[in-house]
Amino acid sequence: MENKNRGHSDQNWHPLEYAHVYLWLIKDMCWAQGWVKVGTAMVIPTVLFAYIITWIQREKIKCLVHNVAISLWITANSLWMLAEFYHLENELKPLSSIGFAVGLLVLGIYYLTMLVKRPKALN
Repeated sequence: MENKNRGHSDQNWHPLEYAHVYLWLIKDMCWAQGWVKVGTAMVIPTVLFAYIITWIQREKIKCLVHNVAISLWITANSLWMLAEFYHLENELKPLSSIGFAVGLLVLGIYYLTMLVKRPKALN
């Protein structure tokens, strides 16, 4: 049975995306367990992979927009974690919120544009 245009197939996913999910889970597990040193160390590869994936998949606007949102999300998520680890909520949480808001804005503009230009393209 062929599964056209429904989510990601293995052929559409870059190997770095699989590694990124693994890194992200490690980072969040460290956060949940309060493992400050390892969690802090995981920020760099996790965020770096997100931006590398965004760069690699920049040619298709749909992939670019979603990867920009993911990159902003993981950056904001990491700032939030660091804010809690190092008791910097007042300094870092507002930056984290900006990252989440910009990611929402990027996706919102993309979907609004798609809805106006090509309503059937969202199916």
